Amino acid sequence: MTCMLRTSTPCSRRFHAFVLAAASAGALLLVLLHGTKAVAAEGNASPVVSSSCGFSDAAFDTSTDIHAVEQYQVVIAQLLKQEKFAQLDCIADGLRATKARFSGGAWKLRNFYIGLDSPRPGHPTQEDWRHHMALIESWTQLRPHSATAQIALAESYVQYGWDARGSGYADDVSNSGWKIFAQRLEKARQILTAAPSLKTKCTDWYIAMQLVSQGQNWDLPRTTALLKEAIAFEPGYQYYYRFYAHNLLPKWGGADGDAARFAEGSANRIAGDDGDILYFLIASKVVCACQEPEFSYFSWPRLQKGYAATEKKYGPDLLNVNNLGMMAVKAGDWVVAAPAFDKIGDQWAKDVWLTETWFKSNQAMAKSTSAAQARSRAIQQEADDNGKSAEGITYRKDFDYRMSAIEQPCLEKAKEDPSEFDFLVSVGKEGGVEDAWGTHPTPVMQCLMKAMYDGHIKNEKPFPAPPKAPFWVSVHVDPSKANTAMK
Repeated sequence: MTCMLRTSTPCSRRFHAFVLAAASAGALLLVLLHGTKAVAAEGNASPVVSSSCGFSDAAFDTSTDIHAVEQYQVVIAQLLKQEKFAQLDCIADGLRATKARFSGGAWKLRNFYIGLDSPRPGHPTQEDWRHHMALIESWTQLRPHSATAQIALAESYVQYGWDARGSGYADDVSNSGWKIFAQRLEKARQILTAAPSLKTKCTDWYIAMQLVSQGQNWDLPRTTALLKEAIAFEPGYQYYYRFYAHNLLPKWGGADGDAARFAEGSANRIAGDDGDILYFLIASKVVCACQEPEFSYFSWPRLQKGYAATEKKYGPDLLNVNNLGMMAVKAGDWVVAAPAFDKIGDQWAKDVWLTETWFKSNQAMAKSTSAAQARSRAIQQEADDNGKSAEGITYRKDFDYRMSAIEQPCLEKAKEDPSEFDFLVSVGKEGGVEDAWGTHPTPVMQCLMKAMYDGHIKNEKPFPAPPKAPFWVSVHVDPSKANTAMK
């Protein structure tokens, strides 16, 4: 019998944590600013290297460095600080044209814009914000036909608005905070409304508008219409689906299970491996190190398929492994969690686990529990196979009668806990009990375990000789009934 250790930490609102210092980002930037031939291919992780842009992102390897994407975002932010506006436009044009992704499937274009949506790295002051907004305003003025600049400005106004509002509960926000928040969100909407008239169309325009829709609390029909328009423009941009699913969570006004049902419907429409990949990526946005119950509505077997398909198509990625590990913990599947933690090593993602303490406690739990859980599953499978065989069906007639006699005295303890459970018994060649295994430690189960142990010590033979030995039998015990039935 194994029990899952449940621990939790408070859930936090969507903000990015960056750990790379500005000095090191500047040093890395000098290494990356060089010209090489452009290479990119949709559907595979691929460095975008452009001689015309003089920039390479090949150094950012998400398969080996959990901070690779954060570092990439910081380097993009450094280009803005250096007023490399033409270069930023060039990079964005290349990312749009190639649809390039990091290993693991993350679009480089989305992370390019994240690098521009607020002052980074670190925790920006109001002076940092003013300087950041002035830089992007300057970009839009010097290059008025840049859709990239307009979208970056709109997304910055959204984040600037959240900076004024704060990340606390709505009741804790001041009147002035709400007013500034509303003003900045409306400014972002106005920028985006004008942006479609520009010659260049950009995938991330819809993300920026989704950010506005959340801040302005659009109703469901309006946000759904925006999603449909976004998918029609670029059906493979997973962030549209992820954002929409996140907004269906109860904390944003949705009902329990809404996000999971949306993920399932979206994945089913796409179907195949790509549908499973989308299902996993949507769930990665929903799962968290908190008491959010939504994850329980997702299909754990399909999430595992989605992770495997994602790695097969786009390559390994440490953030995806971290998310798989978190999902396995939530599902109580330590057999899957253990190898995921082995892959993670010390490259744990703060956005996933929040604290190193919680990460390490679950890592240790997986290491100590996975073998026992694997044994339990193997035993259950063997018992199920035995029960389906012709000889197993025949054997159960006499076994059930004798098991009922052992079970009956233990049912008296059902007053303490009437929960149902599965009980597995390994019968030796002469009918003795060689082992027993319970799935739920109720007083009834503990009574049965003691009865089996006492009979084993006394070398009793309570059951008929089985078709083969050892022979595992699975019994479903329902204390509300006076009989047993094979699972």
